[in-house]
Amino acid sequence: MSTLDRIDYLILGVLQENGRLPITSLADLVGISVSPCWQRVKHLEKAGIIRRYTAEIAIEKLQKVQIVLAHVILSKHNRGTYHHFECHVQSIPEVVECYEITGVFDYHLKLIVADMDRYGEIVESFLCPDLCVEKYVTYVVTRYVRNEQTLRVRNIVSHD
Repeated sequence: MSTLDRIDYLILGVLQENGRLPITSLADLVGISVSPCWQRVKHLEKAGIIRRYTAEIAIEKLQKVQIVLAHVILSKHNRGTYHHFECHVQSIPEVVECYEITGVFDYHLKLIVADMDRYGEIVESFLCPDLCVEKYVTYVVTRYVRNEQTLRVRNIVSHD
């Protein structure tokens, strides 16, 4: 964990709201001059705290999509099986999130697919014997209630 001060947290909060903000505007908003602001941003990038700058695209406005959540149980529980399953998941572009979880299931996946036929094709790929998928449960998302991709910096404990 890096030691960040109040200015670093301000920078992160502002960039989280608008990653396209010019450095001069960012410096004004956090109350420092341009050069130190730029250096801090570069330090945050180098430290991996700022991972990337991206545009959030409303894919559903471009094409009709279906969001599907899937819980998966593997029949074997060892590093090799997990690794093989995770590599397979990485090869499927429709899997936008994958978490190894505790409890009854081993994995939670979020997929965004063109339709349920495409989801069926993906499920078939999970059923090959070398992936060791014992069981999967599918949940179809009927509507968004909340869709935050990350915790906002402004919502974490305040820092001096």
